[in-house]
Amino acid sequence: MPTPLPLDASPTFAHTPARNREWLGLLAFFAVVSIYRLLVLRHNGLDLYLDEAQYWTWAQHLAWGYFSKPPMIAGVIAATTAVCGNGVVCIKSGAVLIYPLVSLLIYATARQLFTRPEERGVAVWSSVSFFTLPGAAFSAMIISTDVPLFLFWTAALYAYIRAVHSKHWSWWLLAGLAAGLGLLTKYTMVIFAFSVLLHLGTTPRLRTWLRNPKPYAAMLVAGVVFAPNLLWNAQHGWPTLHHTEQISHLNSDAGLHWNHLLEFLGSQFAITGPVLLTAFILQLALLRKLWIADERLRLLACFALPFLFIISLQALLGRANANWGAMTYASATIFSVALLIRQQQRRWLITGLVFNLALMIAAYHFDGLADTFGIELTAKTDLYKRVRGWNELGRQASVVQSQYPQALLLGDSRDVLAELEYYVTPQPLDAVLWNPQAVIDSHYALTTTMNDKLGRDFIYVTGRPALDAQIVASFDSIEALPPLHVTIRPKYALDYHVWLLQHFDGYQSATPAANTSTIAPAAP
Repeated sequence: MPTPLPLDASPTFAHTPARNREWLGLLAFFAVVSIYRLLVLRHNGLDLYLDEAQYWTWAQHLAWGYFSKPPMIAGVIAATTAVCGNGVVCIKSGAVLIYPLVSLLIYATARQLFTRPEERGVAVWSSVSFFTLPGAAFSAMIISTDVPLFLFWTAALYAYIRAVHSKHWSWWLLAGLAAGLGLLTKYTMVIFAFSVLLHLGTTPRLRTWLRNPKPYAAMLVAGVVFAPNLLWNAQHGWPTLHHTEQISHLNSDAGLHWNHLLEFLGSQFAITGPVLLTAFILQLALLRKLWIADERLRLLACFALPFLFIISLQALLGRANANWGAMTYASATIFSVALLIRQQQRRWLITGLVFNLALMIAAYHFDGLADTFGIELTAKTDLYKRVRGWNELGRQASVVQSQYPQALLLGDSRDVLAELEYYVTPQPLDAVLWNPQAVIDSHYALTTTMNDKLGRDFIYVTGRPALDAQIVASFDSIEALPPLHVTIRPKYALDYHVWLLQHFDGYQSATPAANTSTIAPAAP
């Protein structure tokens, strides 16, 4: 049997009133901040981002997979909206509610690793620091795949630490279950397996686990949990994997892109805040011998650095969004806090916490602060312009839809379909994508078709000022309707043209007779 991980079996202050006070204090802090976040969501007047609106449409048709993501995000939204309805706050509430759970798992992980009297405070500071990271504070207001992935990643990490410390099958099986659920959330969960191999491989006395059946049983559990999504992908032509490949630009933009790498690495300061990330970088470089010699810190590094390295490599070879490396900071936060406390540098922790809390408040009250300081927001300075105006656009589209109740909503992009399916009343969940070339490049291209709608009428909403010749050729009658317009900021507005298309004759080839110049949009 492998030698147990050298953790203190009986923590000096475990199961004591001091520990109970820590739990109660954390729960109170998380509850207050979470209620505050829900109130901000309730009163900030921002609409759903197009990805959030699309995830909501997925939640109306639960499946084992979707074009761009595995199914977990739809399941989270379906769960919250089943309790409190389809309002914006309820749709986003899953993110607000999950982050306290993630932070408590980080607390539990740090408590499992750092139990000596001089290390007291590592767990609390790690939990609070993570909860208030700028990336976490911003992500808590958006329902995205990163939020449940944090939950399953930290659950798998905690279970793994307990597994290598104990002889019990249960912890390995729980680690496998959490990893499988993570794969059902986002495919980057697979990096967890690389971290496990790195940790076991770089810890000589733990290498015997590689010859033990328990880790492989955990992998089997993860595979069984993940299998339904693989089956769904196989049945639909592997759309999620193709999409993942497309957004990484690994094939379409071959070469080394140092500017993309620098952009990604620079953006990590916005994810963690400059104080904690600076501390993390300095610790990795200047305290290398110390953290390599400490098996607990080395374990945390094994679950942080591979993720950051792989996503950085992806940024270099193609492109990577700032949030793609977020899982790095689940263990990196504990790593950095533990070293700061060991080096008696709590002022770094206090400074980082104060800075991140101030940044959180500024982000949550962006409009109010701009008004207070007399700053006129423009298209360039309004950070939230992309989540404004959709409710009003949906109201305008609802008026048009009510005049032609038998007509189906038709769009030519996932953006407009996602937003209007949510904001038009009644919600047109039977909306269709105009896709004559049958290119599968979005959820709506995968799940909607015009082929079974011969003879139907459509309300066509598009950002294009003139109709495509093929549309003109494919309908018996076309009428321009009043456009949709919502001014957001000077020189930035939502503008869409609307057409009544009557009696679909099937996709027809464009002909010279189909002259779109004779069909002008209606006046506002």
